[in-house]
Amino acid sequence: MNDVYLGVIAAATLVMALVQIGVLIAGIIAVKRMREVLVRVEESARPVLAHVDDLVVDATESIAAVRAQLDRVERQTMHVLTRTDEAVQRVQTYLVAPAREGIALAAGARALVGAFRAPLLRVVRSALG
Repeated sequence: MNDVYLGVIAAATLVMALVQIGVLIAGIIAVKRMREVLVRVEESARPVLAHVDDLVVDATESIAAVRAQLDRVERQTMHVLTRTDEAVQRVQTYLVAPAREGIALAAGARALVGAFRAPLLRVVRSALG
């Protein structure tokens, strides 16, 4: 009986060894297939990645061009604002200053008339009456 048990144990061990070898072979085959799939995916993705890289380069160049245009617009805007401010200053200098002087002359004339008015009225009143 012991020989039968030993034979059953040996057969079970042999079956387990064969199953382990089968699992090992299946694992190796699966790894090879996964590697092939990975290579195919990489080859398929390579043109897409190259296209994406080209798009990134184009986008970078476009952004640089937009920045240059914005810098130009900013410079032109500052130039226009500066010129407008200068024009306003000139208008104030040429119009407001003479207007102030005219107002000052009118005030001086009013004061002069006011200063001579009282004595003239006295002279006229005394002459008339």
